[in-house]
Amino acid sequence: MVLRDTATESGLSRPARGGRWLRAWQSWIPYLAGAFLLALLLYYGPRTAGVNAPVHLVVYAFSTQEEVLTQSIFPAFETAWEAETGRDLTLDGVFGPSAMLAGQINLGAPADVALFSNAHHVTYLRMGKQVRVETQSHVLGSTPMVIVTRPGNPHGLETFADLARPGLRLVHANPRTSGGGEWALLAEYGNARVAGGDPAVAAARLSAIWENVSVLSPSARSALTLFELGTGDALVTYEQDALLALERGVPLTIIRPSYTIVAEPVAVIVDRNVTRTEQPVAAAFVRYLLGDAGQQHFAHYYQRPVAGDDPSFSPLRHPFTVADLGGWPHAYREVVELLWQAEIEPSLSLQPFDVRAPAGAPSEP
Repeated sequence: MVLRDTATESGLSRPARGGRWLRAWQSWIPYLAGAFLLALLLYYGPRTAGVNAPVHLVVYAFSTQEEVLTQSIFPAFETAWEAETGRDLTLDGVFGPSAMLAGQINLGAPADVALFSNAHHVTYLRMGKQVRVETQSHVLGSTPMVIVTRPGNPHGLETFADLARPGLRLVHANPRTSGGGEWALLAEYGNARVAGGDPAVAAARLSAIWENVSVLSPSARSALTLFELGTGDALVTYEQDALLALERGVPLTIIRPSYTIVAEPVAVIVDRNVTRTEQPVAAAFVRYLLGDAGQQHFAHYYQRPVAGDDPSFSPLRHPFTVADLGGWPHAYREVVELLWQAEIEPSLSLQPFDVRAPAGAPSEP
């Protein structure tokens, strides 16, 4: 029997080896291309949408920064960011005593950026692992600590030593919750320490001043509010807040002692809370605070700029900083803990608003 190739005989050519598989593969190309495009869409789609998605940033800030942030900086930065990126941005602020805010953030409060009244409160966040060791905080400007008294200065106050006069009634921010309270302590102690150099004299002066403290308040802002309502004869607070009160029409007199400490508030990004989407916005916000526009906003609300060369502010005769007292770790240990907390606070004869350490703030090592 002879086998014939009927396909050849009929004039039809036989497909080459593997040809049917080639045709089958070609028939699947439209489906495979569609699946590939779908995979690209699923992978890159959320990322592309994220580029244009609205951003929400939460800023925790010490109490005296409420006006400048909510009335000026927040709306200005939102507008600038949206114009540059095309993305909607919402900034929300939470305000309160600086040390207390640090404690709340350590307990899980959703702050993306924190503005503290002093750099020591950033240490709380590093100890609580909310901020990485390598993350830098940034000084936002400065404001000297001043004495606020009744109009016309009826007690003739000129220096911090005058606050120790018998019979004077002082309102004071609580150093356990308030950065302003800590700065006031360093001003009351440091003026004698820097001017005379004798720590025993400085400690005695601080103790004498605190014999006249009649009311403790959780924050610098609330202490000034109590003074506005008629409590006490004087208090030590930020120049910035005193000038804001004058602008609101509060009757008071501001005394700038010849030797006073200059408070330096700081900003820091809270690493644990900031998402990958929020991080560029948080970094841009901090840069804005340090740039010309941000510094102008702060100056308009009476905070002296980082450069320190604004002639619209009253000159200071002998300003000093926490560095002149050994830096924050040393000053906090020597003045706040060993002197005020250990020796002065136990003898206070008053009913403070709050003398507890801020919840969530780790103890010093």
